[in-house]
Amino acid sequence: MNSATMDIVTLGPAGTFSELAAQDLIKNKGLKSSISLADDLFSVIEQVTPGTLGLVPIENLSEGFVSPVVDHLVRHPLQIIAETKLPVAFKIVANHDSPEHLWAQFVAAGQCRQCIQSMSLPVIHTNSNSDSLYKLLRCKSPAAAIVPAHIDCPTSLKVLHKTAADIEHNETRFILLSASQANANYEANIKWKSSVILVDDNDHPGLLVDSLSVFASRGINLTSIVSRPTGGKFGQYHFFIDFDGHSEQPHVKQALEQLAKLNQIRWLGSYKAA
Repeated sequence: MNSATMDIVTLGPAGTFSELAAQDLIKNKGLKSSISLADDLFSVIEQVTPGTLGLVPIENLSEGFVSPVVDHLVRHPLQIIAETKLPVAFKIVANHDSPEHLWAQFVAAGQCRQCIQSMSLPVIHTNSNSDSLYKLLRCKSPAAAIVPAHIDCPTSLKVLHKTAADIEHNETRFILLSASQANANYEANIKWKSSVILVDDNDHPGLLVDSLSVFASRGINLTSIVSRPTGGKFGQYHFFIDFDGHSEQPHVKQALEQLAKLNQIRWLGSYKAA
């Protein structure tokens, strides 16, 4: 099935940044796709099938990589076929001038840490930003919530902080996942990115240095690298790596062939850079 006609599942409920990113991707790439919403990131990835794509956040400018997504990609043989970036901004609203606690999605809480500390309130984590607002609207006691700045809140709520994020120009990068292992065809006039996971099953001194030199010796720029524990024992890590280029380019192809001699690799695909 052509990706232009495949449905996209992403993190809900309605109004999340993930839904906005999916709408943006559909508009900018001319996709004829509908959007369905899942309760959590694991459910999004589990629903990626030959007939359904999944859109998940992978990296935030202030908080770094979304660890659960990277961990799932180690275990699920999925392909990244597109990425998009979305500005993210938050505000804090309340049903009382002196709230007694604050609802916040765990990623949003990390991005608004300074504002939360200034309020000195206990934080109750939620599954999504929309869920934080929903819980606040149903609460009878004095409370507050961190919600996306783009969400229109009822006039009964007070805006305690119009700008709550630690970084004013914060943004999140999202990736579109497919169950197909086919790469987009290389075109010379497009800026390409590729992603790969180095699976730790052959650890030895200098393994990471040897692996990174495969890219450096061929002039391939790494745009990001993050380590994740294997869960086996201390000192064992998988490495998620983004780099410039397409797998059909000769120097990238050579690098991947050499890399496969050093590690077990989980190939995640080549796609147009956002």
